[in-house]
Amino acid sequence: MEPTTSLLKPVEASVTLEFDLDPRVCSAVAEALQPEIKRGSERFVEAELKVSDDGHLKLLLKSEDLANLRAGANSYFNLIRASSEALLSLN
Repeated sequence: MEPTTSLLKPVEASVTLEFDLDPRVCSAVAEALQPEIKRGSERFVEAELKVSDDGHLKLLLKSEDLANLRAGANSYFNLIRASSEALLSLN
């Protein structure tokens, strides 16, 4: 019996999530996410974070697998949502 070769070709998938937050909250959330992004805790997803002066947080995620991209997007979305809600509740 001959070994089978995979018919699936590697792909690169990416998504950009943009959040419109209060500029102070945006800055704090971005700072809180830096260790996660630097350490690469979502090990199958490459992440890049950009912050604008007007309170926009952009998160670019790349992966070679759509399922990993979805899981990474979900994880970062939940981290950003929880962080921003916690900061806003302090007011």
